[in-house]
Amino acid sequence: MPPEPVLPSNHRFRAVVFDLDGTLIDSAPDIADAINMVMAELGRVGFTDTKVREMVGTGWAGLLDRAMEMTGGMPDEGLEWLNDRFRAHYVPRSTRLSSVYPTAMQTIKDLHGDGVALGICTNKRQIATDIIVTEFGLRPYMGAVVGGDTGVMKPDPQHIAVVLDKLGVAASDAVMIGDSRADLDAAKGLDMPCVLVRYGYTAIPVEELGGDHLIDRMEELHDVLPQL
Repeated sequence: MPPEPVLPSNHRFRAVVFDLDGTLIDSAPDIADAINMVMAELGRVGFTDTKVREMVGTGWAGLLDRAMEMTGGMPDEGLEWLNDRFRAHYVPRSTRLSSVYPTAMQTIKDLHGDGVALGICTNKRQIATDIIVTEFGLRPYMGAVVGGDTGVMKPDPQHIAVVLDKLGVAASDAVMIGDSRADLDAAKGLDMPCVLVRYGYTAIPVEELGGDHLIDRMEELHDVLPQL
């Protein structure tokens, strides 16, 4: 099989910021596994991987709050207990069933080889984010990896701003790659273009979100970046 083409250097971007879950990593199976362990402890019915893909994106607290809302309301143990139990189940197993999406790793290598600064901006907790980016070999290519523990989370544009500050790149020279309204709104808050993937995690059809461009595979950035 011939090697995949290297991304062109004829685009204007000095930095590319990626979402993690649903964009670079298909993490839903491990997230579903962990949340279903919590649901079992509560004596409640769990969720399919497909349903979890629609629920991810607002951080652990948002995920758990939504899960409780869908299954009878917040238990007496409260959200802090839920967070602790989810963390106990998820963090040690966060890479067991997850995988990097096809062509994502090669695209990252190509961008890095072109001298483009790369970062990750995710609402996932930093402890799990660090494990995942290390386990799947993403860490060496990333100049900044910022989880949802900064005091701000997407759709707040300041979350992306933290990543760009670490990369030393202005928003006018960067592009966001994500899969959800939170990614899009955060990018637009900085007047950054946003490319959305069609295969990601969103309850709203990605075609309705209004991204600057839609892609089916990460390697399509080869053609898309010069157009933005």
